[in-house]
Amino acid sequence: MRMSEEYGKEGPVRGIFLAEFDPVAGPKIVHQYPDGCISKEVFDAVSVFIIPKPEVMKRIVTVNVLGVKITGYPNEICSASYKRNALIFNLAFVCDSSARTVHYEPGVKKLSEYLENLELEDGFLSSASGRARIPTLLRQVLEDLNRRSHCTITITLGGGGGEGERRPSQLSRHHTTDGTPHERRLSLYSDQRPSEASFRGFRKSSVSEAKSRRRSSDNSTTSVLHLKVVRLWPDPLQVEDYHVPVLISERVYSRGDHWDLTTQQILPYIDGFSHVAKIAAAADVDNNLVKACVENLLYYEQVRLLPIFQYSNVYVVREGVRRLYEDPELQEECRRALAKHCAFRPQLCQILELYCSMTYGVSVRDLCIRHNPQALNIDERRMVQFGLTHHIIRRLHRYPLLVPPEDPHHTPARHSAIHSLCSGQHSYDEICCRFGLTFKELHDIVERDPNIRVVWK
Repeated sequence: MRMSEEYGKEGPVRGIFLAEFDPVAGPKIVHQYPDGCISKEVFDAVSVFIIPKPEVMKRIVTVNVLGVKITGYPNEICSASYKRNALIFNLAFVCDSSARTVHYEPGVKKLSEYLENLELEDGFLSSASGRARIPTLLRQVLEDLNRRSHCTITITLGGGGGEGERRPSQLSRHHTTDGTPHERRLSLYSDQRPSEASFRGFRKSSVSEAKSRRRSSDNSTTSVLHLKVVRLWPDPLQVEDYHVPVLISERVYSRGDHWDLTTQQILPYIDGFSHVAKIAAAADVDNNLVKACVENLLYYEQVRLLPIFQYSNVYVVREGVRRLYEDPELQEECRRALAKHCAFRPQLCQILELYCSMTYGVSVRDLCIRHNPQALNIDERRMVQFGLTHHIIRRLHRYPLLVPPEDPHHTPARHSAIHSLCSGQHSYDEICCRFGLTFKELHDIVERDPNIRVVWK
């Protein structure tokens, strides 16, 4: 289930329905929109999950069966005014079987609790007048969430019934400090549940205020509910010491006060070329704290992670170079970003020539010797950074691989710690950061060891 929710596509809500437990007929659909969004066959097959046992009440329940995924929040209102002393209902969303529904769960729960509040306040679900407004409510929720990802529901509650009418909300009472019983009514002016809002700090004055709001000239009140679907971003990549964070949004500075103190402390050191370990040392912050801050920035798409830049690195051009050739806006952005001096910008043909010259076996040092980008007013470090950020090039990493020695009696003692990472899964960058080595020092160790091979990928 977790894998399905993580990798499933985000699709619209195909339908929404309200089901309840009928004392005679059992579980049944009261209203649905659009008609036929859930067939009788499907509902009968999953009715035990739509109207479940008491142990599952007031919990999110998702069922993926017969080509549809149903997400609901079964709810129960216990009161002697109902047959069998309870009103059991479930408002559920219907989506495609392959769709992600986890981001709809808060809205489903909130909407179900809202209907519970309306029922406690005005008998909305059990009265004929309230039931008549449910189809319009379902239609508004479905269309607004699919079109705008948010919805505002406004319902006018009438005075409802005379003195002899018995509502569920009238069955439980609250005693004030002087021992006088008062009705425990649920306020619809708050999104909070009764245990959090209506019953906290309950005072006689607050009761009178709530009643005065409800008892207007026409003996009615208005209830408003706001729903919003918040997109759930995938978990960011795990940040390592050798990763280089690059800011891709200027908002990170304009909203500096919104970040935590540690993030504000490390932001000046994120220059697009310093790796995490270097940033931690320069900012005098623990490595793990820097990683956590960078992961947070990565989650909110404020930074992107790049490999460490070195002149010994090898890069190869990708198909993204075609977009640079065809997109005028990207061309201007590239020329502006790569210019070493603002007096004039480099020519696009020269930039494309440099990118297309990046291939197997050609390091950045070789590229600079052949083309001299400084003379073309091109900053080679920014060129690599821009190319990686916009998927124009990619880096070829070196992975040392320890092979069995030809002499079975040979047991190398030196660099045994480095040998433990020579499995073909750890790059030069990772090993250098792990042991505090320079690229040249690690390269010399690898070159002197006949049992280590280098894999490029």
